[in-house]
Amino acid sequence: MSQTLFIDDQQSWDRVAEALASEPLLALDTESNSLHAYREKVCLIQISAGEDIFLLDPLAVADLSALGNLLANPSIIIVAHGSDYDVRCLHRDYGFTIRSLFDTELAARLLGIPRTNLSSVLEGILGVGIPKSRALQTSDWGRRPLSQPAVEYAAGDVQYLPKLAGDLQGRLATLRRLDWVTEECQRLEQVRQSPPDPPETAMLRVKGSSRLGPRDLAVLKELFLFREEEARRMDCPPFRVLTNEALLTLAGSPDMELHQVRGLPGGIARRSGGLIREAIQRGTTGPEVQRPWRPRDNPWGPESNARLRSLKAWRIRQGDSLGLDPSLLWPAVSLERLALHWNGSAAQYIDGGAHEVRDWQRREFSEELRTALVQAYEAEDAGPA
Repeated sequence: MSQTLFIDDQQSWDRVAEALASEPLLALDTESNSLHAYREKVCLIQISAGEDIFLLDPLAVADLSALGNLLANPSIIIVAHGSDYDVRCLHRDYGFTIRSLFDTELAARLLGIPRTNLSSVLEGILGVGIPKSRALQTSDWGRRPLSQPAVEYAAGDVQYLPKLAGDLQGRLATLRRLDWVTEECQRLEQVRQSPPDPPETAMLRVKGSSRLGPRDLAVLKELFLFREEEARRMDCPPFRVLTNEALLTLAGSPDMELHQVRGLPGGIARRSGGLIREAIQRGTTGPEVQRPWRPRDNPWGPESNARLRSLKAWRIRQGDSLGLDPSLLWPAVSLERLALHWNGSAAQYIDGGAHEVRDWQRREFSEELRTALVQAYEAEDAGPA
């Protein structure tokens, strides 16, 4: 019978961490407050070892260095599900790295399991269910005390991971795909949080901004800067101040009444309406904003497009034969380079050792891909019958 221990003092954590140091395998998950703060942070760290589950409160325990030591110990396997976000957050907030990661979501994908969210994989593989709650998933994990449903939800995310990992590893070994997952997990261990782009760059990625002219972009820039400053002051995500839809609406129709703008909360309109109007005024009277010029050279012609279709068809056939998503078998960016630039070289490695291509992909598929490349280029040389 598993037990769950909530740890919110340094002495308890130090005692637990010392015991965990002798464990061969730990399951790990984290909860953050990304939907409720301007700068998100890790608010809960879940760990399971054997039958025990530990919910570590990083908001109350000041020194987490023992956790960093556990994660970096290569003799301790760290099991997590969909760990990309956890790896980024733990490194961003604490500088922690993981040395021996086994990601059960990646394992499920490389076994061809169609639905790889944790609850579906647990139900399909182990026949167990865990608490499912969209409200808890998106709740503010920085608030205390945690409710009992929140504790049960957090514990469920790690309770069955050790057993799930053992089952998946056995299936992968049978299919000779365990080394595939090992390499993918080693790559996952290296992912890091990218620093945020400056607002002047980030605003140009707002979907729909490409339709705006230079004057509209000037208004968008000022509104974007206002949104960032207001979100920082309120300590909330920017979308809670102005949604992207509201930004685009006001940039294109700066005279619209604020209460008519979708995606602009009434409270913000009442409290900060004057600041919004000032931002719009700065945009309508200040310098226009020109979108950065980009060369429009398009190397794709009928022949290269035909080659790419042929290579993608090869990848689909491979995926069908293995029961896997074709995108797992060879990166699209590599196929594009090969369709454009392959010179027919008989070198050992396809695509010149490109970083995107995994070693396991080269071992498994490079010869078949080389054959597909030759056929694609020969078909082009042969021309229409």
